[in-house]
Amino acid sequence: MKAIWILTASLFAFAAHAQQTVFMPIVIEVSGNGAVSGTNFRDGALMAIDEINAKGGILKRKINAPVSDTQSNAGISRAQVQKAIDGNPYVILGPVFSGSVKVNMLLAQQAEIPQFTGAEAAEITQMGNDWIFRTSFGQQVSMPKMAVFVAEGIKAK
Repeated sequence: MKAIWILTASLFAFAAHAQQTVFMPIVIEVSGNGAVSGTNFRDGALMAIDEINAKGGILKRKINAPVSDTQSNAGISRAQVQKAIDGNPYVILGPVFSGSVKVNMLLAQQAEIPQFTGAEAAEITQMGNDWIFRTSFGQQVSMPKMAVFVAEGIKAK
């Protein structure tokens, strides 16, 4: 009887703790070829989360944003997004590599969990997925800007 009471109390305490935070996992390229872009995305997200938490969080709930490394590998990225979904997140932040996003965005869509990505491939937002949000210019905007910079900014020929 005592064991059941302890288990029940533990479950209620766990549920109460889970409701005191907003789970927003960051699934991002921390190592591998995408580490520079991924760590920039991660650092920006964590800076914003720290500011939000310092001001009381979201509706007085602190943001819990554990970071999972995709190792710049699409298969690992997909597995990390599935693991994040299993934790019932409010949103998923990342990844940055378009190839990784293409293989995992359907998981978030099926689970109806918003996913914020730094990916630039035009097709990511052209696929009709209402659950994917890009945090950067798409390649259709960024590449013309890059061409102008190369031609006019650094005068490359």
